[in-house]
Amino acid sequence: MDVDPSARTEAGAVGNAAAELGPGAEVGKYRLDSVLGSGGMGVVWAAYDPDLERRVAIKLLRSIDNVASLRTRLLREARAMARLKHPNVLTVYEVGTDRNRDYIVMELIDGADLDRWLAAKPPRAEIFAALVAAGRGLAAAHDAGLIHRDLKPHNILRGRDGGVYVTDFGLARGQIEDGADIVQTPLAMAATAVASGSQPRAVDSVLDSPLTQTGVLIGTPAYMAPEQFAGRAPDPRSDQFAYCVTAWEALTGSRPFAGRTLDELRAAALAGARGDLGLPPRVRSVLARGLSPDPAGRWPNMRALLAELEAAIAPPRRSRAPLVVAAAVGAAAVVTGVAVYAQRDDAAAQDSATSGGDCEPAAQAFGAAWSNERRKAVTARHKREAMLVAAAAMLDETRRDWIQIYEATCAMPASEERHDRLACLLEARDDVDEVTSELANDDDAISITGVVPVTIAVGACKR
Repeated sequence: MDVDPSARTEAGAVGNAAAELGPGAEVGKYRLDSVLGSGGMGVVWAAYDPDLERRVAIKLLRSIDNVASLRTRLLREARAMARLKHPNVLTVYEVGTDRNRDYIVMELIDGADLDRWLAAKPPRAEIFAALVAAGRGLAAAHDAGLIHRDLKPHNILRGRDGGVYVTDFGLARGQIEDGADIVQTPLAMAATAVASGSQPRAVDSVLDSPLTQTGVLIGTPAYMAPEQFAGRAPDPRSDQFAYCVTAWEALTGSRPFAGRTLDELRAAALAGARGDLGLPPRVRSVLARGLSPDPAGRWPNMRALLAELEAAIAPPRRSRAPLVVAAAVGAAAVVTGVAVYAQRDDAAAQDSATSGGDCEPAAQAFGAAWSNERRKAVTARHKREAMLVAAAAMLDETRRDWIQIYEATCAMPASEERHDRLACLLEARDDVDEVTSELANDDDAISITGVVPVTIAVGACKR
């Protein structure tokens, strides 16, 4: 992971719990090596685990002894994150306390946050892939009853291998949790802590800085939903709003709301998204709904949003209608006969697809498109490529999604919709098979841009 130069200066102002530490110091069994960055709740170090002989990241939490309930929440949250296993959520290995220092040991990613990755102007297809991956990680956290509360590009990591991870759940809390929520005040009262400079900032802009209230972080204004400005407790729909701000910014280079002050930003968010800045119309429509000022007007959940987003960016479905080619004009009778049989076969296929008895087991139906054998073949041919891990993970998830949609579709009563969905799924499977076959047999380097369309095509079959 690239080291943020400003983090070294921030490390000296992180509170009593970490100020005396330096490279070579030990926290628990871990040796601290270098500062990677500083956030609202602590400093992140690159460290070494001597038992497992691996590099890790350790977040040392700021001293918050005066807010005992908050300390309890943070540690409970970290332990909940340690139980959450998802390829798009940063893995938490351990939570502990050493000499009154609370720490969280996490996976160390060789890469950069989304802000710095986007600065290199990657292809739009890769940006879409990263956004969808981050959305899946956020959806998994919501499924586990967790809310992020500070999602933004800085809190999404992209590894050099193409892996994408949602991280820094330092503001998160359990959605289903004992005890009362932290009481938050409206923005006008909370803003004092930001303006006064009492909290170290990662960047110069107040709108990009962590917003605090009596030592408690409540979000980053540029990504906060209107209800957070009003001091109401955030929920998954608040995360959805922040995700859509992040996606809009990643795709256009600008945020959907402008404002030079906190009050201007709040007013802009309440007015709804303006302009399109070159977004495809369907993509803009999906994001604009997620940016609704009223939480009730947003998508029901992250998975619904992602399904619509994937459908909006899916490539047009190509026709697979059979082509009848005559060898000569004089062969009209033969052509006519072939056409008649083709019509009968098509009618029979439709009858089968609407009868409810056409579904073979899902794994068998997906077949070799992405099987263990195909995976081994791709790995053997591309084992030295950095993008192998990311491409394989995307195809693994595509297979899982396909099987889930296929089984749900097969359970539907006979109908035209069922017929169309099955046809879409079989076509998407053939697309996956074509891509993975090429990966297994060609020496060309793996391109995530080539894998993304088939992963999106599968999601489009949900419609």
